[in-house]
Amino acid sequence: MIEVELKFPVASLEKIRSHLQSLGASSEGVSIQADEYFNDPKRNYAKLDIAVRIRQSDDEFWLTFKGPNLDPAAKIRKEIEMPLKDALAAEQMRGVLAGMGLVSVAKVMKRREEFVGCDDLSSVHFCLDEVTEVGGFVELELVVESQEEVEPAKLKLIALADQLGLSGSTRTSYLEMLLKSRESTPADSPTGPRENQQE
Repeated sequence: MIEVELKFPVASLEKIRSHLQSLGASSEGVSIQADEYFNDPKRNYAKLDIAVRIRQSDDEFWLTFKGPNLDPAAKIRKEIEMPLKDALAAEQMRGVLAGMGLVSVAKVMKRREEFVGCDDLSSVHFCLDEVTEVGGFVELELVVESQEEVEPAKLKLIALADQLGLSGSTRTSYLEMLLKSRESTPADSPTGPRENQQE
């Protein structure tokens, strides 16, 4: 599958929440997510523009691979996601990744509220994210099966963003934002020293 996504930094998630509700979107609830990212030091996934992560969302776990970004403006990537049975399976997968030479880079923590649209927006997923050490963001996402569907999906999300009053989209990942934030944080600050980072 191909993930088509637009992401916007926002000052007020409550304002966007009200907009979504006025469009008939319904909340699917709030989750606490921990995304642990891995890197191969010999290949450097940051330079290859790929990502491997283990996500914990409340009591559920997934292994995810994301391919290189295919668009200069939006985030359009091939994504493969595999559910992991439980915390033990997630720990075993960490062992597999370590055995392959991958190292843990950082863990992105966030509070996410997910909404699903109605009628012609029923396929759109909206995520309101509060990312620790980074800030508030809104993600608009469509998942399509073929390359031919990418451009119409992208245009649909752009029009929707305009309708919601969103601007200043960014392709920068939460991981990149977090690492950049930590680069400017002194080692003796309350957040502590930086973790092992990608180049």
